[in-house]
Amino acid sequence: MTATKTPNPKTLKRIRTLSKLLDSAIAIPGTKYKIGLDPIIGLVPAVGDYLSLILSGYVIFEAAKLGAKQDTLVKMALNLLVDSVVGTVPVAGDLFDVAWKANEANLKLLEQDLPDQTDLDNASIDWRPLILILGAIALVILLGGLLTLWLLKLVFNALA
Repeated sequence: MTATKTPNPKTLKRIRTLSKLLDSAIAIPGTKYKIGLDPIIGLVPAVGDYLSLILSGYVIFEAAKLGAKQDTLVKMALNLLVDSVVGTVPVAGDLFDVAWKANEANLKLLEQDLPDQTDLDNASIDWRPLILILGAIALVILLGGLLTLWLLKLVFNALA
């Protein structure tokens, strides 16, 4: 049976709102540029990166529930991988988070994908690639946090 499934408007609105909140909710006075909460949350060492990962991962999870294609979901996860890996670098990662708007890129991918969806009743998502990518992101964030703590310990020991 071939059927066209209409995406849930409430879910799409929730994804749009979260993406805007994370990537472009706050206008920088005197410019046309906006930043979101993602780079601000990322300022909290290690914990902020995990919180950003959880919020951005939620967007991908909801996209999968809406019926996004496997290829789209993997592209979305790779955007999140870039955002998370570079985001773990102290200072430079926070600046990168200001410029790289992974959630808005993922929203665009989702919106391009959904109108083409047909035969969604028979579609299935292979979660393994997404789990591997999200697991790799979590591991990189953990290792980045441990590296940061180790470097801080070296600095403080050298100063003592």
